[in-house]
Amino acid sequence: SAAALAIFSVAIALLVQRQTRPRVGDMTLTGGIPGQEEESSNMPSMEELSAMTPREAADRLFERAMREHEEGDFERASFFIDMGIQAYAAVPPDEINADAQFHIGLLRLLMGDSASARARAEAILAEEAEHLLGLLLASRAADFSGDAVMAEELRERERELVKSAGGIPDRPEYVSHRVLIERALEEESR
Repeated sequence: SAAALAIFSVAIALLVQRQTRPRVGDMTLTGGIPGQEEESSNMPSMEELSAMTPREAADRLFERAMREHEEGDFERASFFIDMGIQAYAAVPPDEINADAQFHIGLLRLLMGDSASARARAEAILAEEAEHLLGLLLASRAADFSGDAVMAEELRERERELVKSAGGIPDRPEYVSHRVLIERALEEESR
């Protein structure tokens, strides 16, 4: 309901404001938000959060979870991962695109749920078989599951797609996750 979402948003804002610290460097998993400067990377105020759509709030929680995880604060990351998953559950289904599926899959993977991450990757690839984020998420899930052969096959597909396109295509979701895509293209099987 709208009231529950409003209460949830206010609770998030209060909690996040107490725990916000400046962002340091690029985010390994997300590649950062295009055009965002360090000083503007703090979590939004209560007013800003209440004005956000459910998708915008979920994306901000995703970014925070990834940042905390990359900085090694796994307890805080776990908190924001749970909140992010709950926030994405409140997003209308028609707003869950490949980028949101990727975010949910990464959050699930960080929770140790490679099956759910793989399901999100499959959903992306069912819509577009050559989607880099779908392949990337599928390769991460395969790595996590211990299937090094499948992970490398998926990364090879990514490399071939990027090579045939003459580089990483200039799509918004690829720009947002450019650093992660570039690193995945360079990785060898774990």
